[in-house]
Parts: sequence; structure tokens; C-alpha cells
Amino acid sequence: MTLYKKEPIRLILLFLFLFSTALKTYSQNETFSPIVYPDTVILLPPYVPIVFDGNHLNLTKPSTPECPLTKPLFPPLRIAKYKLFADFYNKNAINRIAYDSVIKNNYQQIRFTVADLVGQAEPIEEIGSNIFHFLFKVDYDMDQNKGNKPERFHPKRRYWIYNGSHTIQLSQNYLSQNWYQGGVKNLNLLNRHNVTFNYKKDKFQINNFAEWKLNLYTNPNDTVRFYRIAEDLIRIYSDFGIQAINNWFYSSNIEIKTQLLNNYAANSRQMVTSLFSPLYINVGILGMRYQIEKVFPKVRGKKLNFNTDISPLSIKYITVLNKSVEPTRFGIDAGKWHITNFGSTVNARVDYFFNKYVNFFSRFNYFTNYEKVMVESENRLNMPINRFFSTTLYLYIRYDDSKNVAKNPSFGYFQINELISFGFNYQW
Repeated sequence: MTLYKKEPIRLILLFLFLFSTALKTYSQNETFSPIVYPDTVILLPPYVPIVFDGNHLNLTKPSTPECPLTKPLFPPLRIAKYKLFADFYNKNAINRIAYDSVIKNNYQQIRFTVADLVGQAEPIEEIGSNIFHFLFKVDYDMDQNKGNKPERFHPKRRYWIYNGSHTIQLSQNYLSQNWYQGGVKNLNLLNRHNVTFNYKKDKFQINNFAEWKLNLYTNPNDTVRFYRIAEDLIRIYSDFGIQAINNWFYSSNIEIKTQLLNNYAANSRQMVTSLFSPLYINVGILGMRYQIEKVFPKVRGKKLNFNTDISPLSIKYITVLNKSVEPTRFGIDAGKWHITNFGSTVNARVDYFFNKYVNFFSRFNYFTNYEKVMVESENRLNMPINRFFSTTLYLYIRYDDSKNVAKNPSFGYFQINELISFGFNYQW
């Protein structure tokens, strides 16, 4: 009865012995193969092949120069005598013993060494104890003499400088039929284009200025045509100068003026002016030119350009090519179509920019043949609202007492053209 009771215990012990032997044999002779799925690889970390780092020299696998000695993975600590670090010391010792046991007892599982890995780890730069030396260390890694240096840009000097402005402005005045002071409603269109081409090299310079102005207005009292021309002017002015001293130049100049469209008297088909009728040509043969260009750095865009041409000897030629135009209106004798006057000329121009946008322009022309005088003073104040729209105040005063020019009972020999307009403005 007692033997029968002890038999199950023997069977259980025998079964456990056989199972442990089989498990030990399987772990020594079989290697783990990862389970591979279409998009996943599963690896069990305890069975990953060991990498030999050359720290354990008691193994039969020799160390080579390609597999240098490195620092131990779990080096012995020198803090064992301090009770404060006792737990940390014991944990490190257990890890070191386990690591050595795995390598010694599983030598056949070592498949790689450090030399088998692609590439080698870069050494870590150690900072010395002198931290101030590191902070103020100068870096000489960049070789300034190595590589292609960028070439220095040398911009070419511009001898020709050009700019221009274009203005199309509109003004409208409406009066009812019963307005107590009378008058008629009208619509005014101002079209002005200016272009400047200047050349300067060393002491020689050429200044060219061209403009076209056309001022149209409606006149309900004119039964022949719907509109009238208040001003139609094409003007070209050029001067040539050689620097004498500072801001003074020896100069000569030429001015050509005419108009483009035909102009008629009110309620009539009588032609007053047309293309090249009249045509003014004024040549200053010898003279002096004074010019200054001043910039005010405290105000952005503020500058002053002033020049004047003084020609003691000049020639003024007037001709009328259209036989339908009466030449006596322009100081030409009856029966003749041109006239030549010798005298002196003074031309002056001022461009004053209060800032980047608001500017004042004034032109003055004086000619005399020592008997009669012809003077023009053109003034324009341009006040932009934005980049493309502006308001302009325009005043043109003219004095001409040439022969055959009638004297007005109210203004005498003075002629006035005044305009306030608003519209499109563009400069380049």
C-alpha cells in the first residue's frame, strides 16, 4: 500500500527530469528563426545574436586590430564603500555577471564583431576642465583660401538718365440755366506727357526735354463744333554744355515749339492755329548755364533741381506754313509768312520736391530783341492722392508785346491760363 502511494511521485519527478533535459538540448542545438509576415518581422530580444566587442579576452575567439578593445559595458564601480550607492552598485554587479555569463556560456551564438558592422562610430570630443578656454576658442575650420571666391560686382556707369510723367485729368463745371450770374456748363480734359533724356560724362552734358500738352473743353455756345482747344503745345528743349567751374557750364541751347491739332475761332470756320503754324525756333548760340542739384537727407524724397541758361546772343525764328492761318497774330508783317529776330534769351527751370510725391514745377522764358519782349511763366503744383491719382494746380502767365499783337483793354499784353484738375498721374 505504501509503494503504491509513492509511485505517482516518482513518475512526476521522472517526467520533470526528462522535460528539463529536452528543453536544455533544444536551447543548445536550435536557433531562433523570426516569424515573418508580409509586412512585419517579429524578433524576440533574448534570442538576438550577440555582438562581440573584444572586452572578454579569455575567449578562444581572437581579438584583431579591426575589433579594438573598448570600455566594458558594465565597468566595476568604486563606490561600494558608500552605503548611499549600495543598491546601484549591486545592480551593476549583477548586470556585469549576467553579461559575462551569457558570452561565456553561449559562445556559439556570437555571429558578429564590431568590425563586421558597417562604418565605425565617430569619437566623441571631450571637453577639457578649462571651460573658459572652450568658450573663447576660435574656430579655424573654414579655409578662406579654399574654394572659389565670389566675384565682386562692378556696376557699369550710366551716362544716359531718363524719366517721364504722364497725366490725364478731368474737371467738370455744371450751371443751371437760371444761374443768377449766367454762364454755361463745361467739361475740361487735360492731357500732358513729359519725357526727359539727359547725358553726362566727365565735363560734357546734354539735356533733352520733350512735352506735349492738350487741353480740351466743351462749349455749348459754339454752334459749329462741340469742343474747343484751350492749349495745344508740343515743345522740345535741348542744351549742350561743357563744365567751366563748379556749377557753371559753357552752353548752347535750342527750343522748338508748335502744336498738333487745328484750332478755330468760336462760331466760325476761320482757322487760328494748326500744325507748324506757328512754328517757333529759338537758338541760344553762346551763353552760360548754372545748375544745382540739392538733396535734403532729413526728409525722404525732398530735393531741389534748378538750372538757368543765359544766352546773350540768340536767334528767334517764327514761321507759318499753313496759308489758312493769319500770320499777323504772331508778330509777322502782313504779306509775309516768317520773321527772324536777334536778341537775348534767358531760360530757367525749377523742380522742387517737398517729399516723394508732392512737387512744384516752374518754367521761365524771357526773350527780347531790345525793342519788344516776350515772357512765359508756367507753374504747376502736383499733389498726388496715391500712386496713380493726383490733383494739379496750374497757372500759365504770358506777356507778349510783339508788333501787330493787339492790346487787351482788361489784361493789356498779359495772357493768363489757370486750371484746377483731378485725375490720373503716373511717373517713371
